[in-house]
Amino acid sequence: MKIFADRLVAAIQKTGNPCAVGLDPRIDLMPAFMRSGRGTPSRDVVRSIICEFHDLVLDVVAELVPVVKPQLAFFEQYGIAGMEAFEYTVASAKRRGLLVIADGKRNDISSTAEAYAKAFLGSTDVLGQRQRAFDADSMTVTPYLGRDSLLPFLDICRRECKGLFVVLKTSNPGSKDFQDQVVAETGRPLYESVARMIHDLGGNLVGDSGYSSIGPVTGATFPEEARRLRELMPRAFLLVPGYGAQGATGRDAAACFNADGLGAIVSSSRGITYDYPSPDISPENFSSIVREKTLRMIEDVTTSIAARV
Repeated sequence: MKIFADRLVAAIQKTGNPCAVGLDPRIDLMPAFMRSGRGTPSRDVVRSIICEFHDLVLDVVAELVPVVKPQLAFFEQYGIAGMEAFEYTVASAKRRGLLVIADGKRNDISSTAEAYAKAFLGSTDVLGQRQRAFDADSMTVTPYLGRDSLLPFLDICRRECKGLFVVLKTSNPGSKDFQDQVVAETGRPLYESVARMIHDLGGNLVGDSGYSSIGPVTGATFPEEARRLRELMPRAFLLVPGYGAQGATGRDAAACFNADGLGAIVSSSRGITYDYPSPDISPENFSSIVREKTLRMIEDVTTSIAARV
């Protein structure tokens, strides 16, 4: 199997865009046709609603974008039913040829980090047999337990041809509270020190495309900082949240790309799946709106990249 970076580049080239659709299940925001007539919200009912909703979305976006990004917190809020739906959603997306980024921002030390990596990217020994749990193509992790906490993820990425996105400069205003703190030794923000570490760790996972399977999460809401980070990590793919509902535009996200038009994935969630005019919308009209919103994002992002490069 090709390494994740090369599979990602191939998927982007096939679809002609670097966009990802976020899958954040919120039953209260879903159209009425998904919720009505369900009766008691049992585990089976909750799982079915989430799975059916995502199948509807995936049927639309699979031919349009290279990647989907399920956000684990929105699945976990529904307990076991939600995690069963997450497992189904990952498999359903992969069956349609989509790459999957499991967005859970996990990490811990030593064997705990390894367990997270096995759960989402690798496999675990169960009674002498290797069993896969969620089998995403890549996942998001936090770096602030230190370099050694990332090594178990890197080992599995290398062995399983998977990818990793390390939280770096996030899209929320409060990211400045810690990520922008100046490091005394360098006189530069903390996130730049983390960027250098990501660049260093990703050096052994560069594919034929010239890109690494290890990259950062960098919000589109901070385009000036993104330009600096692009310089510090020329071989990395940036996962870029903040587009759409959080206020960023294609022009903002374009700062994250290299001159070859590659090097980033721009993600939108609520702006595509929950931005429709009425709860009483029909399934057909809902699908049409998801398609329209996705195509609008693709046009904005690709036009902005072309204008920049």
